Amino acid sequence: MYVTIEHEIKDSKSFFEKADAVVNNKPSSLKLHQLLPSQDGKRAVCLWECSQVSVLKDYIEREVGAYSKNTYYAVQADKAIGLPAIA
Repeated sequence: MYVTIEHEIKDSKSFFEKADAVVNNKPSSLKLHQLLPSQDGKRAVCLWECSQVSVLKDYIEREVGAYSKNTYYAVQADKAIGLPAIA
């Protein structure tokens, strides 16, 4: 399934420093397709692929939850436009 995370970033320096580690050290069951930050660094949207929202949420909150407020939702893939092919 695809999951989108909307990040409301409190500490952009720490968030984006940690983002590299999040991607490089993530569990193999999680796949990041896109990280789309705003120009001012206060918001970002990510598109992930995973089996369960709860698994992704546990990981992201542990890694960047101190630097951002995160909203998660499963994507309704049959209504979406431009999703990558599921691996």
